[in-house]
Amino acid sequence: MVEAIKTSKHFSIILDCTPDLSHVEQLSVIVRIVSLEDTPQIKEHFMGFLVAEESTGESLSSLILKRLEELNIPFEDCRGQSYDNGANMKGKNKGVQARLLQQNSRAFSVPCGAHT
Repeated sequence: MVEAIKTSKHFSIILDCTPDLSHVEQLSVIVRIVSLEDTPQIKEHFMGFLVAEESTGESLSSLILKRLEELNIPFEDCRGQSYDNGANMKGKNKGVQARLLQQNSRAFSVPCGAHT
C-alpha cells in the first residue's frame, strides 16, 4: 500500500473523526492516488485509525503529519485534503486545512461530498 502511494508520487488525504464504543475519538485516514499500473485508475487506501487525544486543528494536523513521516510518505507530495465541515478541520486560521496548507501550499482543500 505504501509503495503504491510512493510510486504514484502525488496523493490526497481524506480524514474523519468518530468516537469508538468507549468514546475515544478515532481519526480515520484514507489516502487517494492515481495508480499508474496498466491503465490509470483512482484508488483509495484505508491507512487505519489514529487515536485522537485532542480534536483541535493543531493536534489533528500534527497526528497526520507524524503518521505520514512514520510511513516515509513525504507530505510535500500531497495535492489534496478533504474533511467534514467542522471548525477544527476546515477553519481557515487554526483548522487542519489551514495548518496543512502552511506546510504545503499545493495541498488544496476540497469539501467532502458526504458532508456538504
